[in-house]
Amino acid sequence: MANKRMFRLRRAILAALCDYSSHQDLDTVAMHPAVIRENSSPEELRVEWENLTAWGIIEPLPGYQGAVCRLSAATRQTMDETGNAPRDARLWGHEVL
Repeated sequence: MANKRMFRLRRAILAALCDYSSHQDLDTVAMHPAVIRENSSPEELRVEWENLTAWGIIEPLPGYQGAVCRLSAATRQTMDETGNAPRDARLWGHEVL
């Protein structure tokens, strides 16, 4: 079971990607203030990046082995409309449902 810190890290990654209109690499996202605030290790950040990719919440750029991603169209639309990450238990915990 993921703890609240992991949920915050996942949402921080999305917030960072939301600030860009195109694909970004993990190193760029790692330097975003929302991600830095979570004080995660590079390994934790990589795990959550891969989770978000596997769930289709972020999309990888072909040819970069998942190292460069952007928000999926549905995630982008939700974040543009509401200013928040989608209401998904993988991003907020089971309390969101």
